[in-house]
Amino acid sequence: MKTLQRVLAIVGGAFLIGTVQAVVFGPVTLGPANLTAGTDKPKGNPDRPSADPIPENPDPPIDRPVATYTGKADPLLDAPVPEGSLTLREAKELWDAAAYFIDARHEHEFEAGHIQYAAFLESKLFDTDIARANAVMDSIPLDGTIVLYCVGGECDASKNTAALLEQYGYTDLRIMGAGYEHWVAAGFETATGSDGGTP
Repeated sequence: MKTLQRVLAIVGGAFLIGTVQAVVFGPVTLGPANLTAGTDKPKGNPDRPSADPIPENPDPPIDRPVATYTGKADPLLDAPVPEGSLTLREAKELWDAAAYFIDARHEHEFEAGHIQYAAFLESKLFDTDIARANAVMDSIPLDGTIVLYCVGGECDASKNTAALLEQYGYTDLRIMGAGYEHWVAAGFETATGSDGGTP
């Protein structure tokens, strides 16, 4: 019974407030919304300069190193890799051409061994130690060719780091489809410790 009394008291109070409002301010009339009101006025800040027009002839594409090989296929160097990623041979050719290499594995794996001159940049550094991530990014030009690697195959570590670098404006990001262990198996240059060195 008390619940019914409370509901009636709330409804009665709302009716009383509505009646007083209608007597004092006049009745409220509901009608269709006026969706065209104010469309003749400019939106935003009228003093703001207009955007630069898109040039008809954009800058020519940057000449980037391209890995090419026309010899006999090698089972290790030319092993199949996920679509859109580099074979071990292509990655080595870019390393020889002084491309920047980034190791996206865990830090203890990097310290145990990594591709010579590679920088350590695990994706979680962007959340846990942005100063270290910025130090690596400051050492690489935005249009530099960057090869990212992890353990290879379907490992997402290099893809995650590449996605973050892309958000910072890097434009030539390549994923090495083979992993660090394949690089070692091929007898290519490696280093240990926390410093990747500079090419």
